[in-house]
Amino acid sequence: MDITKIIIVIFSATGFWKLIELLVQFKGQNRLKDAEIHNLQTQGNSLIIENYKKWSENMEKRLEELENKNTEMTKTITEQRKKIDKLQKYVDQLEEEIKPYRSSINE
Repeated sequence: MDITKIIIVIFSATGFWKLIELLVQFKGQNRLKDAEIHNLQTQGNSLIIENYKKWSENMEKRLEELENKNTEMTKTITEQRKKIDKLQKYVDQLEEEIKPYRSSINE
């Protein structure tokens, strides 16, 4: 009977240690999975920040280009207004010169 008790104690001890080993492995795997998830979240956040940074830089460049184009268009509009004013003065001058001729034709 002593031999059977010894065998039972050995198998019980082996099973107990195997259970403890499984629990330790399970906890270690959970920690590893949590660390991997945290790492992936950090990488994802880094990518989001980098993408936002690139988008912001591109938008700033585009805004500068549009501001420059707006400045050029404003200059062009100003020049066109000056030309229009000059031509309007010329037209007014010509109309003043034509007035006597029109009045003579009407008489």
